Amino acid sequence: MWKLATTLAAACATLLVAVVPITVGAVELADCKLDQSNFPGQALRGFTRKSLTRYFMEVDGTLKNGAETSYERDEAVLNVDLRVVRATPVLTPSADVTLKSSWALSPNFKFAKGLPLRSWAEVESTDGRRFGLLEMKDGAVLFFDQANEFCNKVLTNKPDGKVWQAGTLSKEPDGVAFERGLQDDITKTGSLRIIYLGTTAGAMKFQEVWVQGSRIGKSIARTFDQFSKSIDIAGFRFEVIEAKGEKVKLKYDIASRTEITADQSNQIALQNKKD
Repeated sequence: MWKLATTLAAACATLLVAVVPITVGAVELADCKLDQSNFPGQALRGFTRKSLTRYFMEVDGTLKNGAETSYERDEAVLNVDLRVVRATPVLTPSADVTLKSSWALSPNFKFAKGLPLRSWAEVESTDGRRFGLLEMKDGAVLFFDQANEFCNKVLTNKPDGKVWQAGTLSKEPDGVAFERGLQDDITKTGSLRIIYLGTTAGAMKFQEVWVQGSRIGKSIARTFDQFSKSIDIAGFRFEVIEAKGEKVKLKYDIASRTEITADQSNQIALQNKKD
């Protein structure tokens, strides 16, 4: 009797395992309703696009922030290394994941665990919703919401028009999450020297020198009124405590990392890192 009960229990367990569904395969992504106003060849018409890229100036060197410091003629007021850093938003998958398209003519999109995916821009829909973009090499554009969840529609971005692809995307495996972050790239490097040249005839004189390695890339003479309370050189502000003949006493406060605009990045007299 005991053996019969054991056999029946095992059979029931086997049957239970057989009928309980196991969640496998791709799960369709959410419909973000991005294609509701799809004009022929002009998908995303009415949407506002903006860049997500940010730029920073990093200063590396001995800084005498907050201190009133005297400098002799031909002495460096500032002698620092500079870097322009481009910070780009990225999405990083927690595991290997594939976004599969139900449309036979569209490729699947495979992303490797821990490999950052750059998102260069963001669009805002006419109803105020915001979505990040991932632009793929084949011209396809993927969209993700503020919770880092991808949408189920793909845009074909071609020079002659923008069109929503047929079909929808599914994610496999479903449990993979994407984490948002920033990736820094150094785009320009160099050094800056600001040399005090003395004060004569009511004029304070400085030399602004941009250096690449041992080569002087640009050297600019800067002249200011001797009685100025503050002066700006190379984008940095200095408070003038006293200026007289061979000496000048200055005070400054320079951050080690400051956000700048894209235009400011382009204007900075540094040589591109690749050059």
